[in-house]
Amino acid sequence: MGPLLLLLACSPDGGPDSGTSGMDTGGGDTIVDPSAPGAWAVGTDETRITGSWGVELSVQTWFPRADDPRTDGQGAAAVYDDMVTDPGAFSGGMADCSSPRPVVVFSHGNQGVRWQSFYLADHLASHGVVVVAPDHAGNTFFDYDGDRMPELVFRRPVDVADAFDALVARGADATDPLYGCVDPDGGYAVMGHSFGGYTTLAVAGAVIDVDAVAAVCAAEGGWLCDDVATWAAEHPDEAVFDQSDPRARVAVALAPAGYEVLNAGLGDIAIPTMIQAGDLDATTPWETTVGPIWEALQVDPRAAAHLDGAGHYSFSDVCSFLPTVPDCDPPYRDPEEVHDLSRTLALAWMRWADGDETMAAWLPPPGDERLSGWETGESPGVQ
Repeated sequence: MGPLLLLLACSPDGGPDSGTSGMDTGGGDTIVDPSAPGAWAVGTDETRITGSWGVELSVQTWFPRADDPRTDGQGAAAVYDDMVTDPGAFSGGMADCSSPRPVVVFSHGNQGVRWQSFYLADHLASHGVVVVAPDHAGNTFFDYDGDRMPELVFRRPVDVADAFDALVARGADATDPLYGCVDPDGGYAVMGHSFGGYTTLAVAGAVIDVDAVAAVCAAEGGWLCDDVATWAAEHPDEAVFDQSDPRARVAVALAPAGYEVLNAGLGDIAIPTMIQAGDLDATTPWETTVGPIWEALQVDPRAAAHLDGAGHYSFSDVCSFLPTVPDCDPPYRDPEEVHDLSRTLALAWMRWADGDETMAAWLPPPGDERLSGWETGESPGVQ
């Protein structure tokens, strides 16, 4: 089975009707449409946990609600940190835990925040997925501390594992709204943006080899070079740092950073991995950051979606609360169009990796040049 490279320039044509969440095949089966909103109303809440590094973390959780405030008018729209309203989610509520739910743990970007990509979290939760996202304390736009960057390079992947542990505990607590929603042995998909994309790949299995990092940094430099050098000097007896979590079963990295750190370890990733990138991204450009990450991956299956007109922040909801960010206006693609593609691909990849072969209709065929779109109904070449 060969590698899969997906270079996308526009949304798919000829796919199942995107106005509904499912399509009857005529044989009694329903194909889920990952591009359409799912059947569930979405609830969300914030909790606080103490991670295994002793750091207190705020954690946002999105989940499919057992009721539907969209029809009974009893729900209030979610408001994050008293500053951003999310029209796609309701505050609180009881989760539909009639069966264990798939789980995603999301990692935000450098100086981002746990809810920065609610376009993705809301969509996944509407399809029955529980999504949990920690604030990486010391690295949000509320509390950023540059002196903590060496710690954060190594702590961030642990925050992800801690967030999943906390979710498992909630699922086992009969008094919790998520009681019964989590299979402790079911694992999770890990997703993240930018520094969170680095975090995603580290959780997925990319180790940090100090000597390899030093060699790349000496030859090419890189954003995290000094931070790894500082940490390595403080931990001289460790040459390889493994921050992976064996419970992670699929990965989606959005505009990932950190090639200079992960370079030698990317070949160690052994779970299905998708990379999403924007061709107008000046922060983690394809040529110098995302492309080298992609080329270093060896896992089969793997996929790279190169979205035409997308910038670095197109994979977040920043335009809904900081519209002065350049990525919000031309020549960048409309953020909602990027969001539609990004969440469709992420959900389809996650479901396909879990064995849903119908998701091939939403995954492009392999190719090594930019495509103007893709034909649905064809195998993506990764059976």
